[in-house]
Amino acid sequence: MYLSPAVRTIRDGPVEGESVTLLLEVADDATTDEVAAAAEAAGGTVEAELQFRTLKATVPHERVGAVCEVDGVAHIETGNTLGIDPDGAEGAGEDVRPDG
Repeated sequence: MYLSPAVRTIRDGPVEGESVTLLLEVADDATTDEVAAAAEAAGGTVEAELQFRTLKATVPHERVGAVCEVDGVAHIETGNTLGIDPDGAEGAGEDVRPDG
């Protein structure tokens, strides 16, 4: 499973009381319903199902590690991958997958 650098940082050093939006890309051998249920059981709140078999979830920092252990997830990135900087100053953002 791929974890973005930002997700690894939060997992390894959570800030108590903070939450983060995570994008969970569902693996080919799992269903989005299964992963959504497991992510919620791990402490996240699934907000939406996006394109490309991806779930958008809000997760308390303290529960990111548990969500990272959910079976059936291929990639986890922060919600910042959806952000578009209207001024173009931020480029591609902090979550760029080297494998495309």
